[in-house]
Amino acid sequence: MLTDLGPKPGTSSVDYEVEEVEKPLHPKNQTLLAYWSGKTDADGFVCRRDIDPVDLKKVLGGLFIVEPVDNAADLLYRLVGSQNERRLGMRCMGRRFTECYAPGMAADQIAFHKRVFASGKPAFLRGRLLGLDLEYVNFEASYLPLRTADGGWQMMGGMYDLAEPA
Repeated sequence: MLTDLGPKPGTSSVDYEVEEVEKPLHPKNQTLLAYWSGKTDADGFVCRRDIDPVDLKKVLGGLFIVEPVDNAADLLYRLVGSQNERRLGMRCMGRRFTECYAPGMAADQIAFHKRVFASGKPAFLRGRLLGLDLEYVNFEASYLPLRTADGGWQMMGGMYDLAEPA
C-alpha cells in the first residue's frame, strides 16, 4: 500500500509518502519491537504500565506515545522524542494529529492507528516526510499497541531516519 499525500500549497503542515512493511529494518525499531514483544502478557497484549522509559534510553529520541481522543476521531501525542520534534520542526507533545499534520496525512494516520489497535499487532511504515524541507528524510516508523489500565489503548512507536546510525 503506497499512500501519496503531497504537501498542500500554502501550508506548513507535514505530510508523507509511505508504504506498509512487514518488519523493521532500523536497529532502533528492532529494539522497540523486541522490548514490546518481551512485555506481551498471556492474553497477547502489552500493558502500558509495564513500559518503563528507563529501559528505552537508547531509543528515546525517536520514541512517541499517542492515544485516541474524541471517541477515536483524533489522536493526541502524550510523548514525542526530541529528535522527532527537531526533525519535524515543531512541538508535537500535547497536540493532536489534526493540529500537526496535513488533513490527508492526519486522516490516514488516524485510520491506520485504529486498524493497529483493532488487530493488537505491531505495524511498520517506511517512506519519506514531505514539507518543511524534509523531503530528503527516508524514515521508518513502528507502531506497537498498548492496553491502558482502564481497558483503553495507547500506541508506542518510534520514528527514525534510515540514514542515522544505530
